[in-house]
Amino acid sequence: MKKLLLSFAALIGLTTGAIAQTAELKISDAQKNISVNKTSYILKDKKLVPSRRADVYSDWYNFTGSYEEGTLLGQKLNRFVYFIQPDSNLYTVYSDGKKSPTGWHIIGSTFDPKDSNYLASGKSVLTRFNPYTVDSLAFTQFYIRQADQMTVNGKLVDIVDTVYIQYFNIGGIKVGGYSYQANPGVTYRYATPAVDNLSTKSLMNSTAIKTDTLLLKKADADSLVLANGTPKSFIGRGIQIPVNIKSQSTNGANNSANLFAFSIVYKPMQKSKLGDIGIAYDGSAWMKYNLYGLSLASLTGHAQEILSSNKINNMFLCNSQVRYGQTLFGFLKSYLPGTIWTNSLFFPNFVHITTQNLSTDKINSGISGIQVYPNPAASNAQVDVVFDLSSNSMVKTVVTDMNGRVVLSNEAKQYVAGQNAVVVNTNGLSSGIYMVTLESAAGRMSSKLTVN
Repeated sequence: MKKLLLSFAALIGLTTGAIAQTAELKISDAQKNISVNKTSYILKDKKLVPSRRADVYSDWYNFTGSYEEGTLLGQKLNRFVYFIQPDSNLYTVYSDGKKSPTGWHIIGSTFDPKDSNYLASGKSVLTRFNPYTVDSLAFTQFYIRQADQMTVNGKLVDIVDTVYIQYFNIGGIKVGGYSYQANPGVTYRYATPAVDNLSTKSLMNSTAIKTDTLLLKKADADSLVLANGTPKSFIGRGIQIPVNIKSQSTNGANNSANLFAFSIVYKPMQKSKLGDIGIAYDGSAWMKYNLYGLSLASLTGHAQEILSSNKINNMFLCNSQVRYGQTLFGFLKSYLPGTIWTNSLFFPNFVHITTQNLSTDKINSGISGIQVYPNPAASNAQVDVVFDLSSNSMVKTVVTDMNGRVVLSNEAKQYVAGQNAVVVNTNGLSSGIYMVTLESAAGRMSSKLTVN
C-alpha cells in the first residue's frame, strides 16, 4: 500500500481509520495481454432512445479515460484482467511457481458526474443540483469457460454460471476518508457500498436498489490463448446492460448526494475444493473450472488522490481480508477502495446518464456566465475571468488542479451587479488542466483553464 497511515482527521459524516502496509498486487504477464473482440447487449429489447429536447443532456461517461486525459495529461494506465471467485478455495499458480488463493470476491465502482476530469474528455460536469438517470452500464468481462457439463444427482447437465450486478444510490453508499502519517493535514476520500449490509453468505448487499442477474452459458464464453499449455493472453468482450436507476440531488450541504455505485459478484455452478488450481502460468496442470474476470488498470508509481468530497470516483473490491465480516485497520469493512494500493487500482467502465436539468439555477441566480480568456494560456501569464453577478457581492477566486488541490486563492473582493472581470496570474503553474472557481454568498461557478 501507499504509505503507513497513522493519523486521521475527524470528518462529519465520514468514516476514518488507520491503514498499515500490505503486500503488492501480483499480476502475471499473461494477465496483461488482453484484448476485446465483441460486445454483448444484455436485454436487447431495451434500447436507449436519445432525447431530442434541448434542455435534456445525455451522454456516456468513462472516468478512467477522462482521468487519463485530465490528471495524467494523456498518459495511459496499464490494463490487465483479474479473476474473482465467491470464496478463496481456488488457487492460482504464477510463473515463479508460487501458489496463491483467488482472494478477490467483489469488484465495483463508484461514479460521480461532478468530477472535473470529465472536462478533459469533453463531457459536461454536473453539480449537486442535477439529478440524473443511469440508463446503461458497460464494461469488459473475461468469461473463461473450461467446463460445459457437470454431474448433478447422477445426471450430466449443462453448466450455467451466474453474475450478479447490484446498483446503489447515496442511500446505500458509505463515504469515508483517511490521512497519511507523512501529511496528516490532508484527507483522502473514497466511497463504497454500505459496509454493514453485505451478507457474508451470499455476497449480496441489502442496500442495493436493484440487482441484475446474468446467466452465462456456452455461447457466452470468451477466449484463453495457450502456448504449449501455458496461458499467454486473454480475449474478452464488452458488456452493455440497461440500468434505469435514478440518482438523488440536493440543494443542501451534502455534496455526495448524487453518487452512484455498482458491484459485480460471480457465482460458478461448479464449486471448487480448497486448494484446487484454477489456472497456472508456470506450465503445470490445473483443474478445468470456469473463470470470470474483469478488465482493471493501474500505473506503476501512480496513486490516485481524491482530495475533495465534491467528486469521488473510485473502484472498490472485497477480498479475503474483509470477506467474512472482518474489519481491516480498524475501519475498513466489507470493501476496500482501490486508492489504498501503492499503485492505485481502476476499474474501466462506461456509465450512460441522462439529466432532465443540466442548468445550475441555484448557483446562477447569483453568479453566472464565467469565461476565461485566453484559454489555453501560457505559463507565467495573466488571464481574465469574466462573469456576471445578479447583485452586488463579495467574490473569491480559487484555482485547483485536477486532484482538487488549491494552487491559487485570491482574497474576496466586492463586485457590482452586471458583468465583471478578475485577473488570474498563472505564474508558477505547471502545464496542465485547472479549474477556476468563483465563490460568493450567492453561489459558485467554475470553468476549465488549460496552461501550456
